Amino acid sequence: MDVSWNVAARNRKLTAKEFADKWADRGYEKGDTGSFWLELLGDVIGMEDVTSNVHFEHRTSKKGFVDVIVPDAKTFIEQKSLGVDLDRPEERQGRLVTPFEQAKAYADSMPNSQRPDTIIVCNFETFRIHSLESEDPANEYVEFQLSELPEQIYLLDFLIDPQRSRRKREEKVSLDAGALIGKIYEMLRGQYHDPDTPESQHSLNVLCVRLVFCLFAEDAEIFPKDAFYNYLQGLPARQVRVALKELFRYLDTKPEDRDPYVSEELKRFPYVNGGLFAQDVEIPQFTEEILGVLLTEVSGGTNWSQISPTIFGGVFESTLNPETRRSGGMHYTSPENIHKVIDPLFLDDLKGELAGILNDSSLGERARRNRLEKYHDKLASLTFFDPACGSGNFLSETYIFLRRLETKVLSELSHGQTSMVFDESHSPLKVSLSQFHGIEINDFAVQVSNTALWIAELQANAEAQVVVTQDIEDLPLKDNARVTRANALRVDWADILPAKECNYIIGNPPFIGYSNHSPEQKKDRAELFGKGGGVLDYVACWYKKAADYMQGTHIRAALVSTNSICQGQQVTPLWRPLFDQGIRFNFAHRSFVWGNEAEDQAHVHVVIIGFSYDDVTPKYLFAYPKGEEEIRRQVSHINGYLAEAPDVFVDKQTKPLSDVPAMAQGFKPADGQNLLLTSEQKDELLAKEPQAEKWVRPFSMGAEFIKGVDRYCLWLPEITGAELQKVPEVRKHVDACREWRLQQTPTGDAYKLADRPHLLRPCGKFKDGTYIGFPVVSSERRKYVPIAFVDSGMIPGNKLYFIPTDEIYYFGVLTSKFHNAWMRTVAGRLKSDYNYGNTTVYNTFVWPSPTPAQRNEIESAATAVLEAREKYSPATLADLYDPDNDWLYPELTAAHKRLDRAVEAAYNVDFDGDETAIAAHLFSLYAKATAE
Repeated sequence: MDVSWNVAARNRKLTAKEFADKWADRGYEKGDTGSFWLELLGDVIGMEDVTSNVHFEHRTSKKGFVDVIVPDAKTFIEQKSLGVDLDRPEERQGRLVTPFEQAKAYADSMPNSQRPDTIIVCNFETFRIHSLESEDPANEYVEFQLSELPEQIYLLDFLIDPQRSRRKREEKVSLDAGALIGKIYEMLRGQYHDPDTPESQHSLNVLCVRLVFCLFAEDAEIFPKDAFYNYLQGLPARQVRVALKELFRYLDTKPEDRDPYVSEELKRFPYVNGGLFAQDVEIPQFTEEILGVLLTEVSGGTNWSQISPTIFGGVFESTLNPETRRSGGMHYTSPENIHKVIDPLFLDDLKGELAGILNDSSLGERARRNRLEKYHDKLASLTFFDPACGSGNFLSETYIFLRRLETKVLSELSHGQTSMVFDESHSPLKVSLSQFHGIEINDFAVQVSNTALWIAELQANAEAQVVVTQDIEDLPLKDNARVTRANALRVDWADILPAKECNYIIGNPPFIGYSNHSPEQKKDRAELFGKGGGVLDYVACWYKKAADYMQGTHIRAALVSTNSICQGQQVTPLWRPLFDQGIRFNFAHRSFVWGNEAEDQAHVHVVIIGFSYDDVTPKYLFAYPKGEEEIRRQVSHINGYLAEAPDVFVDKQTKPLSDVPAMAQGFKPADGQNLLLTSEQKDELLAKEPQAEKWVRPFSMGAEFIKGVDRYCLWLPEITGAELQKVPEVRKHVDACREWRLQQTPTGDAYKLADRPHLLRPCGKFKDGTYIGFPVVSSERRKYVPIAFVDSGMIPGNKLYFIPTDEIYYFGVLTSKFHNAWMRTVAGRLKSDYNYGNTTVYNTFVWPSPTPAQRNEIESAATAVLEAREKYSPATLADLYDPDNDWLYPELTAAHKRLDRAVEAAYNVDFDGDETAIAAHLFSLYAKATAE
């Protein structure tokens, strides 16, 4: 039974009680309103980013102030001091009004789009919630006392639900809108004479983004309401092509240059500018079907004003050819994942800095205003660069949140002013699109990114409108982001944005593994890394380019990357030269699933690395031990393996650093499935040829080993020619294996083994006898890689390592948390699964030097693990080590805990099982062992 909701509810009630106790019998309107509501909304109710999402003392056109505004919840709060009678009228601006009537008058003075749905009046003891949708809102209200807050807190949940519902609504609208544009895109593509030419593709891309802008503008009332829909409605399909050409030309024409005799329908459209409609592009003929979809589904059926530029950009790009998406390595990004990059890189600091100014009670009004103005100037001075910007997700999300911080500053600065000056010569809006720069190789993505940023600007203007109390002129567009179409690996970034002008680098470069590079991509990588870069994923190129670009500056960067660049063989060739160059990690997210908002979600396992030449403190590591749950830890250092440990690089070792038996890889069949047998094939063979039984042995790869699946092989190293003639069914398998090997590439191992078709690929270190079987690949969810003794004569496949020993001590250390912590840190990955290597993990692992008593305890505890497994027979290793089923095997769990303590004691440390400390200790031991 999931009781987490119950625990959360109890904790929430406890927090509410603590708040009620703290604020009992206190509260002054002028001095306490801010801290009271910030604490209530943020700490008790759970509002995200309360400092930015709530406005205090907002000036109205009635020369009064709204004490608190919660814009997302469309709520005004009228706060009075403790003891004020909420029913007693007071004189305000020559009228006797109750607190509710005072707030209602403020609401009535606001433009329709900014009027609240709810008014709360409060005197620090009594809360009244008035819905303005009721017939008699002055007298129909919900009331409760501060002392009742723990039981009545749900009454205030509506203040944060709009935040959540707004995100869900934006996501749904954006997904639906993206799918519809994808539909239009495909229909229009079919109308071009040759849609695959670069010219036609570019024209189609431009046409679609122009349609998106027009659809947004009419619903957001940037254009007159439904202007675009009405312009096309009633036209026959054959006239739409010419009508769009005329419209786009008109939107790009300044008012003074416009033809005074155009149709009344065209005259409704304002001048847009910005370059969006400047280019003359090819527009194909529309059909009645296309026009019907555009008007009925795309325009009339969707509220485009509610789209999220961040989400929509990625969804829009899903219209690209899937093959293009794969070869470009494009994966589109959710806002939540973008914040994993931008929050620790700069946004958390910016929010904290603003909160510090607002909550500093020692500041006088003038000092506070000066600090806010300096902070505002700082926001406007920051420059952001995404050198693989795709559809502009990172840039648009950053812009949106920078503008929200600016809106909060303007709200605070407007206190005491009747209105803010807003004209072209002096605008209080300072954050601009010109602060945002990008590089993108794909033409369509460049078009989308620019449009997404324009939409973000227009939406931000609407939010700021609440604060500046005067119309913001949205059109013509006066500002542009600087997104350049180019191959980011072949241009000098300083030509796009001089490094001395850049503050932050952000983005998620293409997710392409090193084995999937195109010839052009291999050339890109070779030019940056030389021959040593042959094992690196494509994303490594962006780290190298960024590091070179950032030299001699204070630029801070954070990129999303395939997790393999911090695992196994890629760590040394990538990070050793960059660390030698001076790069340092400031924060990092360890491996997690990178989802996205595109229709065919791309699930990639990634890391995020924040880095610079400045050794920034404090440093933070984010981990995801239970999948989705994020845990943040402050650490002193982060190395190339994303561990809190020294900068040690683990190189392959041909033999173990410690005095232990060698680990070898099992047999690679290379047989075309002719020497390997399933249970059914084995039974069928022996039914025909019982005498072949002596030549059949159990066989296992890693997966069968863990899952307990029976598999077999023909084991014929000692068979003679005469004996083979006596088992003709076996001979058929051998002959088939020979034929298969002869058909393989002559330079490959399989072809070279054609003269020994009765043998698996040789493994000289294997001898019959007991060994420890160790699977190569194992799920990252397991606490321990499942290993076991094998004494049944089973032949190990190449996905199963073997250690020829029957000593329980070696089993004990290898199945302990110490060895698994090392494996988790330095092993490679196959997707998210651990990909164990004998040369990279086993041979580099530094074993303890136990006393006889410590060794005895390890052996005793390891024996207890084996006995516990036996107790739960016939459970497989997969069953026993499924992390969701720990509770089913309590004796095994207890035995492992005892073994972990025994191995930790043998290292003469006391980390209480802390894997971060364990890994750091093992890195230190490795450094000493390899220095000798």
